[in-house]
Amino acid sequence: MWQFLARNKHVAAMLGVLGVAAVVVIVLTTRGASHYVVESRPEETEDVSSDPHVFSTYTLPSEDRFMPSIGNGHVATNIFSDTVYMNGLYNGRKGVSRRARIPGYANIRLNSTLTHYPFKPVYSLDTRDGVFKVRVDRDRSIVTQRIYAHRFYTRAIVNQIQVVSKPHVDPNFMHHEIWIPVKLMPGPDSDDINFEERVPEKYDGRTLWSSCGKTKEVEDDTYQPLPVDVCVYWTSVPDHLVVPQHGSRVFTFAMSVDNNRTVAREELLKVLQEDGEELFQKHVKPWHQLYQQSGLDIEGNLNLSKIVNGIWYFFLSSLPSEQSYQPLNRFFGLSPTGLARGGTFDDYEGHNFWDTEMWMFPSILLLYPQYAKILLQYRLDNAYVAAQLAKLTGNKGYRYPWESAYTGVEVTQPCCPEVAEFQQHITGCISFAVRQYLATTRDEEWLKHGGCSIVTNIADFWASRAVINYNTGLYDIENVMGPDEDHSNVTNSAFTNVVAGYSLYLAQYVSCLCKSYYMAKDPDHWADIAWSLALPYNAELDYHPQFSGYPRGEGIKQADVVLLGFPLQYPMNTSTRANDLSYYESVTRGSGPAMTWSMHTIGHLDLEDNLRASALFNKSYLGYVREPFKVWSELRRPKVGAVNFFTGMGGFMQTLVFGYAGVRIHLDRLEITRPQLPPEATRFRVRGIKYLGANLSLDIEVKGAELTVNSLDEGTPLVFYNGRYNVTLLPEMTVTLSGKGPFTIRAAQWKDCKLPDDTIGQNYLRPFGS
Repeated sequence: MWQFLARNKHVAAMLGVLGVAAVVVIVLTTRGASHYVVESRPEETEDVSSDPHVFSTYTLPSEDRFMPSIGNGHVATNIFSDTVYMNGLYNGRKGVSRRARIPGYANIRLNSTLTHYPFKPVYSLDTRDGVFKVRVDRDRSIVTQRIYAHRFYTRAIVNQIQVVSKPHVDPNFMHHEIWIPVKLMPGPDSDDINFEERVPEKYDGRTLWSSCGKTKEVEDDTYQPLPVDVCVYWTSVPDHLVVPQHGSRVFTFAMSVDNNRTVAREELLKVLQEDGEELFQKHVKPWHQLYQQSGLDIEGNLNLSKIVNGIWYFFLSSLPSEQSYQPLNRFFGLSPTGLARGGTFDDYEGHNFWDTEMWMFPSILLLYPQYAKILLQYRLDNAYVAAQLAKLTGNKGYRYPWESAYTGVEVTQPCCPEVAEFQQHITGCISFAVRQYLATTRDEEWLKHGGCSIVTNIADFWASRAVINYNTGLYDIENVMGPDEDHSNVTNSAFTNVVAGYSLYLAQYVSCLCKSYYMAKDPDHWADIAWSLALPYNAELDYHPQFSGYPRGEGIKQADVVLLGFPLQYPMNTSTRANDLSYYESVTRGSGPAMTWSMHTIGHLDLEDNLRASALFNKSYLGYVREPFKVWSELRRPKVGAVNFFTGMGGFMQTLVFGYAGVRIHLDRLEITRPQLPPEATRFRVRGIKYLGANLSLDIEVKGAELTVNSLDEGTPLVFYNGRYNVTLLPEMTVTLSGKGPFTIRAAQWKDCKLPDDTIGQNYLRPFGS
């Protein structure tokens, strides 16, 4: 993914604002062009809470962009932001398409947080309850504000302000009311939506406001003939809240957003009809249910535990609720900075990249497969657009764009035509995510309703991209760009060729699974191409050149070849894996994104080099996580890049689930190898691993590891193999994992379909490339 670190306009003005703390440097940005970068180095605030699920501070971050977000998969906002975003709401044509800004009618501020009052507010993000809280201890009262995107009333963002008077006060104020000054700060009108004039109405003695409008520009004339409708409802907010001296009261304010006026209005009215505490509990209950389903529990390392809880909170905040008051709208994917961001170029405009399938998807799949299915559905929904893109570029099957948003067409910025043209590996990454989904779910219904088609059409695309090289006898894939975006228009990108080969092999396998209801033409032809794809390998140096003709010693942006070892799990000699890791670590530029070091961590864990793995594990998050609310930046401080960077979070989560816990997904088994504790942890538990209908938990301590069967699907018996003998798993059974493993969990072969060979390029023992 390509990203400008800063604009090169008005640098002098920016320096004037930032003062002496600002530094100007010129760098090669991740979007491939040189720009002035302004770096500020503010002091970070401290998280003072000892609760692993709660992040608390007395001082907010000096930069608003490091404030946390609230969301429910339909609407989201950053705390104290004047902007709200809605799932699927974009404005702008193709390359300038971005999330459409809705004014922040949920941005209600206590005056105590806006001015230098003598009262010191406490700000807290509760990741367990999914709520941001402000607590102000005043002379005559305690004021608590709760801000949350309701998990059941999904169109609504709610503000609740509780005022509790203190029993012992100055007698001079015994008969005085308590006044709490507040302010609604929705910001300017939207530049993205043509909102109509605001309309007031009375409801139960309160004034409600509403405004409807349409996005100003369509993304693509062919696939979006009309702008998108949006309606907003919100409650009026007075200048002061008034409470009797000896009383207490909860004030509820809300805004609701939807494409449909009736839906938005009914949602707001329903929220206002609820008792204040019951309204809050209806929000908290589904959050608790999510954490009961799955989680990563870490003891002995509070900071690590907090970071992990923060990641799951941010992920789940951008994913749809499982139950809602009104039916959910179609979901439009998980972008690199989540639903609460995406209105600017710096935040990737809310677009979908390979980040979803390769970085966020694997951990979500293992713990929350229902959400993995929703993420794949976004790709299925846009399959017809992918078919047209392949046709336009002279190929067959489905070719997915590098960036997509509302319509599914290519929406990469005009700045960066090379990524749109050459970074085609995203199509293979989608197929790889499908492979993992099928391996862990065997979802027959999903295959019937689009799964068979997407797999085989992606294979058709790669088959049409592969061209026989009569000098080598192998198939080449030319004119591509791997994950390393510092090199474009190359031939035989190692990563691209392996994901392409896996895509071809998967189609052969799926054609067998689907044969009773889906006809595929000559599936063995796909496997023949995959088996004969070129895979760059230098026998003398025993490593994989990044592409054919790669100049050894030339720097790269981020993990590329290293991804062959994990997540692709491509078989290779231990020495080759070690050489790939060592060499590419030496040439990866320091300004690369966090997830690079996550993959290096897993590689060294596989090589049993725990000391190096620990160092790279720390490197994969220290410097990227911003206090006090554990918001991730794309780049290591003092640089920033995109905020809040889900991609880096996803890579880090993989170091825990697939690295330290040692879990591996294969088409025919779930595997656990060398489960061990993360640095400084005394206990590490992965709760709610979902595999073929089973619910499993892996518990790792200093003394060893255990696997517990929480529940099983009666229709899919599972067998556990510990390296010596097989054990049929039963509900509530616990098995001890003695030694390094691998320990495997299997079911009977699916439909008697032969597993694919998954060997790419029969050139492994002879030099290829340089």
